[in-house]
Parts: sequence; C-alpha cells; structure tokens
Amino acid sequence: MKIAIVDDSSLDRDFLKNGLEIIFEERNIENLEIQEFSSGEELLNYLRENPSDFFHIIFMDIYMEDLTGVETAKAIRKTDEQVKIVFITTSNEFASESYEVRAEDYLIKPFDGRRMNKIIDRFFRKNKEVKILEFPNGRKVSVNSIVYTSFSGHYVTVFMKDGEKVQIRCTQKNFEKIIGPYPQLISSFKGVIVNLEQVDGIEEDRFRMKDGEFVPISRRKYGEVKKQYTDFLMKKLMEKEET
Repeated sequence: MKIAIVDDSSLDRDFLKNGLEIIFEERNIENLEIQEFSSGEELLNYLRENPSDFFHIIFMDIYMEDLTGVETAKAIRKTDEQVKIVFITTSNEFASESYEVRAEDYLIKPFDGRRMNKIIDRFFRKNKEVKILEFPNGRKVSVNSIVYTSFSGHYVTVFMKDGEKVQIRCTQKNFEKIIGPYPQLISSFKGVIVNLEQVDGIEEDRFRMKDGEFVPISRRKYGEVKKQYTDFLMKKLMEKEET
C-alpha cells in the first residue's frame, strides 16, 4: 500500500509516519510505502512528473502556506477519483469544503493513536466487506473469481475462474488503483497481476494456478514475490487456527 503524508511540519510528518508503520506492523501488513511531502505544491509536482504513480491514501494538513490542503485536494480530484484523502487539522472549519472533495476522514492534531487505528481499520474493513471490483466499463466481478490479469496495448485482460476472459480498456496505473486494497492481488511480472487465492504452488520461476495455468514470476522480483506468497499462506493458516 502506498501512503502520502503532506504536512509543512517535519515533526508532524515523522510522528504520523512512525505511527502508521507501527499500526501496519501490528497487523502484519507488509509492502507499506510512505512518501513525505512538505507542501501541496510538492505533492502536485511529484504527481505531474510521475504520472504512472499513485497513492491509496493521502494524509494532508489543511492549514499549509500558499496552497491549502483543500485546494490541493481539489487539484488531485481532477485526475484521481479513487484516492482516499484524510485531512489533518486542528478544527472542523473546513468541513463543508472537504465534503466537496470527498474527504474520507479527519485526523485531529495532536495525533491520537486510537483515531489513526480506526481510520486504517475502516479503510480495510470497507474493502474486505465488499470484495467486489468494479471496472471502468461498469463490469463488476468478485475478487476471488479472478485468476490473474495481463496488460497490453492500453487493455487489461482479466482471466476468470470460469474460463471467461474480460477485456477492459484501462491503464495499468488505474487498474492497480482499483486492486490496491486487496493484498491477495500482487504483481508477479511486468504487466501481470496474480491472485494468490488461486495459486496452487510455485514451480521454479512461475506460479502454478489451481486451474492448471502457469503465471510467470520476474527473476528480479522473485525473492519479493515468493515472500509475499509465503506470508499470505502463513496468514491464512493463522486465520484458520483462530477460528
């Protein structure tokens, strides 16, 4: 998961970053990437210079010099409708404006660890309860019905459990945003997303899927991908033991 922290106070950025890292570590959630920005302008410049990059959650201070958090959020919403925006504030003065940019939540200074936990819990709970992906063309599919996907020529092809192939005109960047909340969907190779729920095992440099298909694993990412798969299996085992 990719998170951005936008605040002109380095102390507040450090405190929030450390708090988020602890929360994710306690939940055994890996692949957390946090980037810090000291202003709204810096974040917007980064997004303009890196159009293929994105964030799942942006924690953003409302009271910043020059460009406020709300103004920055309005600029972001022109190109990104899916990112979750959490405003960092000392009051609810901007409540009406934040509604216009569909802010997900508030985090009041000084930061409260319990409040931070609730925000992260809500993010994962919403996506866990739904487990339905809605593609840009309006098609909805169950997450667990996906075996793997491949990207080529501005199209994503989704290979389903029942053998159906769903082709969607969508950039890889936007598709990764859609699947971001689901940790069982990981990138195993350039342009390839695999559903770990549908993996039967690993054979050398490829996944053997439950339907008999094989999905490649990048040599460069092999260690990382194998660890993600091992951690996924361990988490599933622990969940069974708890029940």
